[in-house]
Amino acid sequence: MKDFLKTQLRIRPWVATGVFFLIFLGIGLAAFQDYGVHWDEYNNQKFGRRWADYSATVLRTGSLDTPLPKYKRHDLTHGPAFEVFLSAVADLFKLKDSRDVILMRHLCVFLLFYIGVGFFYLLCRKHFQSSWLALLGCIFLVLSPRIFADAFYNSVDIPFLVFFIIGIFTLLNFLDKKTFLTAAAHALVCAILMNIRLMGLFLSFLSIIFFGLEVTRMPSVSDKMAGLRAFVGWLLLFGILAVLFNPFLWTDPFGRLSVLVSSAVNFNKGPGVHYLGTHFTFGKMPWHYALVWIPVSTPIMYEFLFLGGMTATVMSFFGSSTVSYVAKRNSILFLSCFFLPLVVAAGKIYNGWRHIYFIYPFLLVLAIIGLQYMWEKSRLVVRAMLIIGVVFGLLDTAFFMIRNHPYQNLYFNRLAGGNPLEITERFELDYWGLSFRRAEEYILKTDKGAWIPLCFSQESLGQDYMAILPLEDRKRLSSQPVRKAKYFLTNEMAKLSRPSGKEYYSITVDGMKIMTVYKLDHVQDEK
Repeated sequence: MKDFLKTQLRIRPWVATGVFFLIFLGIGLAAFQDYGVHWDEYNNQKFGRRWADYSATVLRTGSLDTPLPKYKRHDLTHGPAFEVFLSAVADLFKLKDSRDVILMRHLCVFLLFYIGVGFFYLLCRKHFQSSWLALLGCIFLVLSPRIFADAFYNSVDIPFLVFFIIGIFTLLNFLDKKTFLTAAAHALVCAILMNIRLMGLFLSFLSIIFFGLEVTRMPSVSDKMAGLRAFVGWLLLFGILAVLFNPFLWTDPFGRLSVLVSSAVNFNKGPGVHYLGTHFTFGKMPWHYALVWIPVSTPIMYEFLFLGGMTATVMSFFGSSTVSYVAKRNSILFLSCFFLPLVVAAGKIYNGWRHIYFIYPFLLVLAIIGLQYMWEKSRLVVRAMLIIGVVFGLLDTAFFMIRNHPYQNLYFNRLAGGNPLEITERFELDYWGLSFRRAEEYILKTDKGAWIPLCFSQESLGQDYMAILPLEDRKRLSSQPVRKAKYFLTNEMAKLSRPSGKEYYSITVDGMKIMTVYKLDHVQDEK
């Protein structure tokens, strides 16, 4: 496969890679202002501000006697590393207006994802020994609708995905070259990852397992001792940095860590979800929740290649395979990164599968393995069909993303249902309320009133959803109870009895209605 790309494409890979990343950067810088506000935005902001202020006070006074903020459930399920960084950026640029703060956060999340795609390129090039296949992997990652959209506003799951990519890259470097430098780099990433979500300890678990396997293969006692010294260095540095990056652990690292672990293990609170036409409460969700969500919301072409990659990986362990030990080791690692979190998270995630987005890059790596395997085992006609299938699949996905911008997060493939109504009845759509922004902008454009009272289906979040609008627009809008409102806005998530009114505006994505605005009957038309 890589030989074909090298000979047929009359362009150097570094040129193509540079053009791709320049175009991707340009698209991101043009698009980051287009996305709405999700309902968790202010929880994340307040969480980051609490720990940023606490950290600043401790550093200023030099005393750990500073009272801890009154922590909430959010503090026990999230780490503060990236949110504290975003708070620091807001302080650095003296951002006060809510719109400026949110747009800054969207830009920072995108730039981090951009860096993550760069590391995904390095990871794929390291494994495949091909710049072309690495570039193809990056194209797959960027042309993943749900990931692309979240890469502008999801300040938890996208940073976790990015640092997991970086963590696997640094782990492979550590396994290949057991030096203090590779140990330190991997320890740094492991510590950051753990302090975005506690699930980041999964990477440390993988590191211990795979390093143990490496040590058993070392030929001499001196090599084993050198490797063990590097491992001890990684473990100590990881422990120090893990505490350093999380203010919650400063005063009592072991005691507080046990609180976090206990909270994660016994976590049983979350919103109910609409899944396969049924409402489930959190904690009573089917074990197959993620196993259905991933296939119906991932481009089918990637899934087809992924199945080929799994076949190729299994085949490499049987017969007279010429696959090297390193390639086999890496493939097992990629499979572990994809499947083990699925087992751990069974029935414990919601809002689609955003909590385990970090496994997605390894679905794509296995898809590239599948593409390479099918190419090598095929003749000319099948190879031509592979090329046509990949190109068509990429174009189809790209057209969906362009056509439905900025709602790429609502992508479903044909496995989700035969028609839009069927998909709407089976799955949650705009669960984060991102479409409220465009509805508000339409009302502002069409209603010339100086003061416009709105009622939101998620009434307590009305003011939050307006926070990304310019100040002069926010002054014209007000979140009010339904009896005082002129318009009722619903993202079709809340199964409430809707007030009487005529449909004023709606937003659809490939025929699926995700937002409806009603002009309420008790409002007299302006004369």
